Amino acid sequence: MPYPFEEQILTTWKALSQSSNTVGWRTMAVYNSTQASIEAAYDLFSHNEAIFFKIDYSNNVFDKTKLPVAKGFKVQLLADEFGKGIALIRQSEGDVDLFTKIAVDICNTIIQHQALTENALFPVVVNRIDAWLAFMTRGYKTLSQEAELGLVGELELLDSLILLNMPIDEVLNVWKGPLNGLKDFEIGSGAIEVKSTLGVNGFICKINSLEQLDDSEKSPLFLNGYRFSINSLGKTLPKRLGFLREKLANYPMELSRFNNLLLGMGYLESNEENYFRQFKTENSYFWLVDENFPKLVPGTVPVNIRQAKYEMDLTPLIPQAINLSLVLNKLGIKNCGIN
Repeated sequence: MPYPFEEQILTTWKALSQSSNTVGWRTMAVYNSTQASIEAAYDLFSHNEAIFFKIDYSNNVFDKTKLPVAKGFKVQLLADEFGKGIALIRQSEGDVDLFTKIAVDICNTIIQHQALTENALFPVVVNRIDAWLAFMTRGYKTLSQEAELGLVGELELLDSLILLNMPIDEVLNVWKGPLNGLKDFEIGSGAIEVKSTLGVNGFICKINSLEQLDDSEKSPLFLNGYRFSINSLGKTLPKRLGFLREKLANYPMELSRFNNLLLGMGYLESNEENYFRQFKTENSYFWLVDENFPKLVPGTVPVNIRQAKYEMDLTPLIPQAINLSLVLNKLGIKNCGIN
């Protein structure tokens, strides 16, 4: 069965909108499998498009009061006459192009996870819609070059944790960057903040707030610095994501969660042609952020200073850098286990 591409869904909506009926929902199937079926739908009264995801889940699979809510479209359980499942419905103020992208993406998510049981598939769909809400709050646009570089650095650490045999579900649990966490990675009682640079020599990084290197709530705190170069031997952001997805291929639920976290970071698959820079990893450093580490935090600046952004030259501290295994040991991760 072919993927329900955008053109197929748009054509179906157009055909449904031309029905001789004047009220009610008209539907047409665009995909069927053992676990789920997908129907394009059109409300002839409100003139709004929708996608019906028919999944015969158990009633205790999720809390129906926690269905995703967003401006521009709504999510609700299917009415009884349409069968069991969930409906994604565009509202009058909702952008048609964005809604279509969301609908196609959810359809493809179902197809990619068609091997799951109905009870496992239903939360995947709801979580994917939630991820779209997080994406929309960040703004519907391509990542800036600075954000792209930052994501590459976080993915580098995530990959390193997997290579050290930290269980994949735990790796995704500690990755807080996509969730606007206090620090990029929160591990044990402490954390790791990731900084990336394209500087040719040494290591100079930007600190975006007084709280970024504050270890008063998460300790010990480490700064992980990556120096990249733009090099034909390097890998683009989409290529790096491809390698990571290969490592998660045997973990479908974790792969789904990983894709949702990426969407929360503002990475949209359909924009991948915009990410053509090839990043080659030149150096990786880890520093303990303690009382001797150069930093500005709320407890060390005058109380009148509420916000600050600054640059740090950590080149003199490179000889003091330690490796990731020692960092994890100090964070209380004595044995990463086996995936």
